[in-house]
Amino acid sequence: MKVILNGEPKECSEGTTIEKLLDIYKIDKNRAAVELNLQIVPRKELSNRMLKDADILEVVTFVGGG
Repeated sequence: MKVILNGEPKECSEGTTIEKLLDIYKIDKNRAAVELNLQIVPRKELSNRMLKDADILEVVTFVGGG
């Protein structure tokens, strides 16, 4: 199935969770905010939320600095 991750089409298998997708693309879930189809997903739901074909995800990662 296909999803859109930060504007880029990506392939993933049926039953993929948001957490699994973040792992595949080496995005640290502890430093990321995830929006799925224009709604923010709480971090505690990342491992339970299954993706569907044509879902649109925007992921923003936080970077420390000074």
